[in-house]
Amino acid sequence: MRIPSENLQKRIVDTIRYRFYDRLELYDVYRWLDNFQDDEQEMAVSVLEKLEYYREEDLLGMLLSKLNTIFKDLWGEIQKPFRVLFMPLGKPGKSGHVIMYLVKNLFRNQTPKNIKGIMYYNHPKDIDVQSLIDEDVIIFLDDIIGSGDSFATDCKLTFEKEKNGKILQINNEWTIGNIVKENAPYKIVLLSCILMDKGKTRLERDFPYVKLYGDVRVHAFSKNKSPFGGYLKMKKIREFCYKYGQQICRRRELGYSNSQALVLFAHAVPNNTLPIIWVDKYEDNGVKYWQPLIARNQLKKQNMAFIQRMDNNRWVFKLSQFFGVDLDNPDWKGIIQDKNVKLTYLLRCLEKKMPEVVIANEMGLTNDDMASIFEEGEKIGMWDKDHKVTYEAQKALAEASKIFRIENKEKGFFYVDDRDYMYIPETFRGKS
Repeated sequence: MRIPSENLQKRIVDTIRYRFYDRLELYDVYRWLDNFQDDEQEMAVSVLEKLEYYREEDLLGMLLSKLNTIFKDLWGEIQKPFRVLFMPLGKPGKSGHVIMYLVKNLFRNQTPKNIKGIMYYNHPKDIDVQSLIDEDVIIFLDDIIGSGDSFATDCKLTFEKEKNGKILQINNEWTIGNIVKENAPYKIVLLSCILMDKGKTRLERDFPYVKLYGDVRVHAFSKNKSPFGGYLKMKKIREFCYKYGQQICRRRELGYSNSQALVLFAHAVPNNTLPIIWVDKYEDNGVKYWQPLIARNQLKKQNMAFIQRMDNNRWVFKLSQFFGVDLDNPDWKGIIQDKNVKLTYLLRCLEKKMPEVVIANEMGLTNDDMASIFEEGEKIGMWDKDHKVTYEAQKALAEASKIFRIENKEKGFFYVDDRDYMYIPETFRGKS
């Protein structure tokens, strides 16, 4: 790859600083640029400059602003105190639960004016729809509405599944279709931090009785409002993105359902965003074919690192003092328990200063699950009431995080840094 010109280098550095808040490394950008031809660097950097990266604090500000608007609008319509029921879209581990985690933190110590109660639900079946009245408001939460497909799918009571050559109708256990109904006595609101214009248009058409709130974004290659400027420049960049999209993400060349989003979150990379940003593709022989700027499937690797637990187990042993286990006692047993594994993983993440909202998303835990684990960890002295790692826990972690010597039958001995045990995307490693 040809080294970018001084002008391009300056644009790259400014983008890292002002759009990614220094949470992206210059190396990652150069590695990503290596996917393209040298004479395409200008277009690639033009795409980079238009990406929008949202941190936890950015989302908190957006949510507070939108919720204040929602409550004001509802008061003007209902004209009496009302009750709010928050429900995330999707199962635990999906982005909707991340957003509810943030909302819960916003109202942890206070209830807004004119609201007589706030309830949080993790599963649609937990809501007694029959008991809801005109003083109730259900607010569904998500980070991005791209095409609107997710909301529409969640509203279906059944879904199709093929089995033995036959198409079966399977009950949707996570359906919100029993809640999202026309002419319901209660109000229905969908709050998404980002609303892509295409998804917004679709939901307004198909669900006119659902009030939508969120920051609206125009799809990247809109003929009249593209962030890339005039039609000719926009068309050139679109063709550039589509060409590579065909190679690495066929049928989703410009994002899921042609969403053409330019959005990234600290906790997730939406599949609505241009694939040239996040696809992590290998050839059949294992050779890397496409270097992502920020890989979307790295989040899957994080989940697998937690689920498989193999590495985390050795940390559990190292922290045995917190679990009341004496490893020198030959009669010890039961240290590898689900609770201990989760406590250990959470402690490691907190020590790495990872945002709690990201941790919850990685571990696939609900707000109630996280609250329970935090309470238990405080009891045994892993962290304090503000979730700050205690001195004793810091000492134990420092001892456990020493470089491990691992035997490899083919290569002899080699050293592995702890960062390779606790998988964090290189893009955010040490920056969260």
